[in-house]
Amino acid sequence: MRQRLETPLKALLLIGLGLFLYSRLVNGTLYFYINQSFAGFTVLAVVGLTLVGLSYRLSKPPASAEETDHEHEHNHLHGHAHSHGLTWGGVALVLLPIVLGIAVPPQPLGASALGNRELNAGLNQSTMPGILNGVADKAAADKTILDWWKLFRASADLKSDPAILGQEANVVGFVYQDQEGRYGAEHFMVVRYAVSCCVADAAAMGLVVAWPGASEWANDQWVEVRGVFAPSTLESWQMPILVADEVTPIDLPEQPYLYP
Repeated sequence: MRQRLETPLKALLLIGLGLFLYSRLVNGTLYFYINQSFAGFTVLAVVGLTLVGLSYRLSKPPASAEETDHEHEHNHLHGHAHSHGLTWGGVALVLLPIVLGIAVPPQPLGASALGNRELNAGLNQSTMPGILNGVADKAAADKTILDWWKLFRASADLKSDPAILGQEANVVGFVYQDQEGRYGAEHFMVVRYAVSCCVADAAAMGLVVAWPGASEWANDQWVEVRGVFAPSTLESWQMPILVADEVTPIDLPEQPYLYP
């Protein structure tokens, strides 16, 4: 009886996991957790799980009671037995991502995750010209928060760099209000996460935005910010800030992360 139940249970779990991954791939929420460049590997995983699950359904039917008793007697006489049954630990391992995925609504990283992550805001003025990777070829209005951060890090002088200061910017990100009030009531940060592999290695990139009534914006509100970079000193750091001409609330983008 146990064998008769284990085989369809194995098939159901494996096919179910494959379908779960496929559903997350189709609705785009899978990219809340991994880099979208791994979509091909996810498709292979879906196909592999489905094929293995189907192989259980097409496998040899469980042995009859007489054959099973004979096998048990043989194993007893020879002092050994082999168990290839699905353990409860295996069931839990396969079920866990499905249960968590259904119970916890998929959400991208937001302001709450910044409590245990370093926020890169271009404050480190050490020159790193090698990280530009074609950023300079983009029009100013097309540059993302990550692109501007790279320019900050590559600049030899943030106080007077014409590639940054006076340049118009149009960036999208979520609002982060610094709890320590380091930037004052007239500033907030617009932030995006850069993901190389998965959310475990996500790095937060932010720009300081100058805007009257900045404190009225709530954490995690997604906004589009248009403005011009100007020199400023915050916490004794010489750094550009984005003086906003317009701040517009927007919906969560289809792809909330940036990729280096």
